Amino acid sequence: LRSLAIEIFDTFLQTHLNINGNYEANDLDLIDNDNDEDDRDLFSEQLICIGLFGRHIIDYSLPLLIRLLMDRTKKLYDMMNNSSSNINTNSLDQINDDLHWLLLISGHVLTEEYDSDEQKTIPEAVMSFSSQQVKYCDLNKSVQIAQHVLQQSQLDLSDEIMQGVSPVTQCLVAVLKLSETERLFCSKGQFEYISVQVAVSLTWFIRRLAANYLGFDEQSYKDVSQTLSMLLGKGSEMLEFLTNYFLSKVVINLQMWASESDVIKETADLFVTLSMKKDSSLIIIKNDLFWTLANNVITNQMPIQLINEEYKRSLIKGITCSCLNNTSDEYRLHFDRSIFQILNQRLKSIVESIHTLLEQIKLNTSNKTHCTNALQTFYTENVLSQISTLINSYCGLIEGGSRCLSEQITYLFEHSQQTLQYILDLFDFYHNYCDQVQIILELFSLYAEHVLVYLNQNHTKVFYTYVLRLLQIFTKCNYGKKTKEVNADEDFNAHIYTLLNCLNHLLAKDFIDFSNETSSHPEVNVGDVILYGLIICLPLIQSDNLLKIPSISLCYYKLVSSLCEQHSECLFRLLNQDQYSIFLSTIKSGLDNYDNEICKMCLETIQSLALYTIKQQKLNQTNEKSKYLEHFLDYLLQETVITTTTLSDLFDTLAGTIYTLICAYSNQFYQFLGQMKQYDENLSIIIDKLANDIGQRPDYNRKAKLSFTVKFESFVTNLRRIMKK
Repeated sequence: LRSLAIEIFDTFLQTHLNINGNYEANDLDLIDNDNDEDDRDLFSEQLICIGLFGRHIIDYSLPLLIRLLMDRTKKLYDMMNNSSSNINTNSLDQINDDLHWLLLISGHVLTEEYDSDEQKTIPEAVMSFSSQQVKYCDLNKSVQIAQHVLQQSQLDLSDEIMQGVSPVTQCLVAVLKLSETERLFCSKGQFEYISVQVAVSLTWFIRRLAANYLGFDEQSYKDVSQTLSMLLGKGSEMLEFLTNYFLSKVVINLQMWASESDVIKETADLFVTLSMKKDSSLIIIKNDLFWTLANNVITNQMPIQLINEEYKRSLIKGITCSCLNNTSDEYRLHFDRSIFQILNQRLKSIVESIHTLLEQIKLNTSNKTHCTNALQTFYTENVLSQISTLINSYCGLIEGGSRCLSEQITYLFEHSQQTLQYILDLFDFYHNYCDQVQIILELFSLYAEHVLVYLNQNHTKVFYTYVLRLLQIFTKCNYGKKTKEVNADEDFNAHIYTLLNCLNHLLAKDFIDFSNETSSHPEVNVGDVILYGLIICLPLIQSDNLLKIPSISLCYYKLVSSLCEQHSECLFRLLNQDQYSIFLSTIKSGLDNYDNEICKMCLETIQSLALYTIKQQKLNQTNEKSKYLEHFLDYLLQETVITTTTLSDLFDTLAGTIYTLICAYSNQFYQFLGQMKQYDENLSIIIDKLANDIGQRPDYNRKAKLSFTVKFESFVTNLRRIMKK
C-alpha cells in the first residue's frame, strides 16, 4: 500500500504542479478554468483523498511538500528582487499556481475535515510522526526558527538553516515565509507579484492550522509530540507569538484585500476561529490591534466600508465572542463602551430623529415641508446602507454571544430590550424596503435560536411580546400589498421562510431550556404566539402557492408537526373554522405532493390532532372542528388498501395515524369496512378478522397501537393477495 500511496501522491503533484522547474523557457499559457467555483470546493473530494494518502506516507509527503513550498517561495522572492524591469508573467502565474496547489495539498495533509461545530484535532498520523522525529530534532531551534522568519523576512531557508527543525515546524515556517513575502510585496507597492488565489489559499491554510493546532488540548491525545507542545501547546511562548501574528495577518488582509471578497471571507473566518478558541481569544484581546480593528469595524471606517456586510457581521461575531468569553470585567466594560453603547447610541439617534420628524408632520406645523424633506433623507441609499450595516452588527453580536456562557447571553438580552423596541420601530418605518425587512427578520430569528433558550420566564415573556409586535407589523404591511419591484416575489419568499424559521426556533423553548428557573408553568403559552404567526402566514402561503418552494414547505411542515405535537389545543381554541379548514388543506397537500420526509410530518400532525380529539371526546367537549379530521381516515385507508401507490416506506407511522383516527372515529371506520365487503365479497373473512381484533370501541394506548400496526400490515398483505386474483 505504501508504494501505491507514493505513486498516487506523486502523480497528483505532477498533474497539478509545473514540475519541470524551467519557468523561463515554458511559453505555454496556463489553461483558464471557466468554472468560477474555487479549486478547494471543485476538487474537495480529491483533496480529502490525497490528504489521506499523504498522511499514510507522511514521512515522504511532508518533506516533499516543504521542499516544493520553499522552492516556489524563493523563486517568487528572487523574481521580486530581479533588477530587470520586465516581468515574465507566464512564469509568475505558474509559480503562484504552484503555491496555490501546494497550500491546498499541505492543508489537507496536516488537517482533516470537520463539521463547523465539531472539536478540531491534530490528525493522529501527524502527531505520531512529529513524536517520532523528536530524537532527530533540536527543540529550541524548532521553536526559534519561526520567530526568526517573521523578524527577518529576507532570511534564506537553506537546508543548513532548517537542519534539526522538525518537519511540521518546517511546514509552518515555510508558510510564514510565504506570508511575509506577500506582506513585503505590499509594503513595497509591488502588487503585480501578488496572486489573489494564493492570498485566499494562504489565509485558508492559516485558518485550518489555527483551528486544529493552536493551543491544542494535550489530554485529547495518547502520544503528544514534545515539539508541537512547545511550539503550539497551551501556555507555550510561541502560542502567544503565533496568535498575535495571525491577528496581524487578519488586519493586514483587511487593509490589502478589502475589495477581494474571497480573501476577506477567509480572513473573517480566520478571525472568528481565533476568537472562538479560548486560548487564542485570551491572547488577542490583550493586543492593541484587536481594539483598533474593533473600533474600525464598529465605526465602519475605511477600508471596512468596502467589505461585504456578511463579512463585517463575521468580524463583529468574533469581536463579541472574544470580549464576552473573557472573565475579566475590564474587557466586558471595554466591550460595553467601545462596541455595545456605540451601536445603541447610533440606533437611538436614528429612531428618535425619525419619530421627531413624524410627530412634527402629524402636528401640521409651519415647518411641515422641511420635516417631510428631512424624512425623505432616511430613504436614501446612503442611510439605507447604514441601517443594514447597523442591524447586521446586532446580528453579529448575537452570533458571537451565542458562543459564550449563558450568563453572557442573558446579559446581551438584558441590555438589548430597548434596542429591540427601536428595531421594531425601524421595521415599521422601512416595511417597504425588502433588504431592511429581511435583516430585521433574521435578527429576531437569531434571538429566537440562540438567546431564547437561556431566558427566564420574565425575559421570555418580554421577548414573546416583541415577536408578537413583529408579526403585527408584518401583517399590517403585507396584506393586499402590491409592488412593481423586479425581485419582489423572491424577497417576499425569503421573508416568509425567515419568519417560519423564527417560529420554529420559538417552539424549541418547549424542548430546550437552559435558564436557571425550574417552574414548569410559563405565564405565556408559546403555542399561542406561534399560532398567531401561523395565522398570519397561512393566507400568504396559500395565495402565492409558497408551499411549492422546497425550503418553505420543509420549514412549514416541520413547524406544524412540532406545534401540533406540543400545542394541539391551541389550534382548536384559536383557529376559526375557515382557518382550521385552510390549515388541514395544507396537510392534505403535503400528503399528496411531497416526499417521505414531509409526508411523515403530515401523518404525525394528523395523529397529534386526532389524539387531542380523543381527549376532548372523553371530556364531552367536542365541537364542529372535531369532525374535520374524519375525511383523513377515509383518505388514508383508501391510499393503503385500495391504491397500490401507498406510503409503504412510512408504514409504521401511517398505521399509527390510522389507528389513532379509528379510535377517534370508529363508526366511520366500520362504515368503510362495510363498503369494502360490498366491493368484493371475497374480502369478508380478513375484514371480519381485522374488525374483531380491533373491537367496536378501540381505546387508544401505545401497546394497542403497536399491536394494530402488526395486524394491519398482515391485513394489507392478505388484501392485496386476494385482490390480485
